[in-house]
Amino acid sequence: MSVRNVCVRRGITAVAAACAVALPAIAAAQLPNNYYTPGKAEKVDIKQLCAATFDASAKPISDWQKNETLTRYGVRPEKFSGELEHLIPVSLGGTNDPDNLYPFHGQGEYTLEAKQRLAAKLHELVCDGKISLKQAQEIFKKDWTKGYKQYLGAMNAPGGE
Repeated sequence: MSVRNVCVRRGITAVAAACAVALPAIAAAQLPNNYYTPGKAEKVDIKQLCAATFDASAKPISDWQKNETLTRYGVRPEKFSGELEHLIPVSLGGTNDPDNLYPFHGQGEYTLEAKQRLAAKLHELVCDGKISLKQAQEIFKKDWTKGYKQYLGAMNAPGGE
């Protein structure tokens, strides 16, 4: 084997290794810092949660909640133009408390729309009695990207969302 072939093969291996290390970091970009955003949910009745009007009853995020959330992340509120997101979705009892909010930086396949698809799926499963509300909330508190893979399939896979 020539030196060139070894270098090329090592180069490919190095690229593959770098990609393997980078992928968790890419997914983590969509996850909040657990210290700043541990998650907070209301105690809600499943009948209320599953009512068609539940999401519509949610209040908008107030200025103080937005400012407190951004300050925790070292972001100046007046400079922020991104999306503020709920760790535990409102559709699963999540609150507007700063403990449940974070600046969302959607990149790649783990976009805000993907997170919303997972929330809708888990809401459906909770309302059908297939998983508990606490289980659904924990999926978002731990790592919603893993929950996406589990409940909606791999991104871009046949049959995936």
